[in-house]
Amino acid sequence: MFERNPATARIGEEILPFELGYLPEYFQKKAAAELNETPDRKEQSLRQLKEFLKADKHTSGFIFDDDFLIQFLRVKKYNMAKAFSQIKAYITLRKKNPQIFLNLSYEWVVRTLQDRALTILPYRCQDGCTIIFIELDNWNPETLPIEQVKKAFVIYLLQSLREPMSQVNGIKAIIDVKSNPIRHVRYCTPSNLHLIYYGIQEVCPSRYKEVHIVNDSLAFKAAWFIIRPFLSEKIRKRVNFHKSSETLLNFFPKAILPKHFGGDLENYQVWDWLKKVTTPEKLATIGGIKNWPSQNDRRRST
Repeated sequence: MFERNPATARIGEEILPFELGYLPEYFQKKAAAELNETPDRKEQSLRQLKEFLKADKHTSGFIFDDDFLIQFLRVKKYNMAKAFSQIKAYITLRKKNPQIFLNLSYEWVVRTLQDRALTILPYRCQDGCTIIFIELDNWNPETLPIEQVKKAFVIYLLQSLREPMSQVNGIKAIIDVKSNPIRHVRYCTPSNLHLIYYGIQEVCPSRYKEVHIVNDSLAFKAAWFIIRPFLSEKIRKRVNFHKSSETLLNFFPKAILPKHFGGDLENYQVWDWLKKVTTPEKLATIGGIKNWPSQNDRRRST
């Protein structure tokens, strides 16, 4: 019922902008059919989840935004126990890796747009999915250190999930893994790859619908060899390999892909959105927690 043909999808009809801010009626029906969401269940589950979080010693001190909690309810199809467990996993990961949540700024993350290494495409897929677009060969670790790339992922993933459309429809990724092995292979360490695997698959409250791997590289082969055994069978089945970008048109409308990937888009960087989500006010509640201790607060407590 909710499948749409990429060959016939049109901007303004089946194709909607990434930055929408609300859930159209068509996708409200999709949320009901696929995620068991109704207005009453949403209100009741949100209230119950807050009670669970308030009673648990690991989460009782935090103030959560409603849209943050709804992300976990939706990704777990309103299974309360699973949503509660994933929120606690998020809290644990954030406590163990505080450096990737600190000193976030527009000035650093915008480098990924300037270099065309990482971005979110300005239009959604015909089925409403957010599209993350990565060109590994454009990443130069000497000018954009690996720690800054991790912070960029935090911003792109967590802030894009504040969009109701992203919560309901999920994310698709297009990754051009062509790369310079001298630059990149050294970063395929077990700790970095575990952070990617665990953070994206087990912690981040997103529905991952498809991953499209274009081209090939030594760095990707090394990473894939390590990560693949840990991926769920569901995720592995959603990874599609492409010898060239031409076959992406079997999955995505031409209107939403960059020109050098066979599409129509010349300018595809989401500058305006990135400026909005990296204001000090927005970054203060990154991920939807209003009172996470600052770096100075943690120093005083140690």
